[in-house]
Amino acid sequence: MKNLTFVSRAKCFLFSVLAIFSSVLTFAQDSTIVKTTNTTTTSTEEWQSNPIYWIIGGVVLIIIVAIIAMSGRKKND
Repeated sequence: MKNLTFVSRAKCFLFSVLAIFSSVLTFAQDSTIVKTTNTTTTSTEEWQSNPIYWIIGGVVLIIIVAIIAMSGRKKND
């Protein structure tokens, strides 16, 4: 019976130490120093968003389909 109370007290003590340690770590993360950083961003345009590429791609696709359709015809001699 004495062993059981010793174990439960040891568990309670370890839990208390871990709780205090975790609260210290939590407060240690707070910083009162204000840090300022300057960031420079550059905007890049993706090729998919430019309509000129879509128009050129559509024209090329139409030309390829027309060439394939014309090559399938039989020539009359």
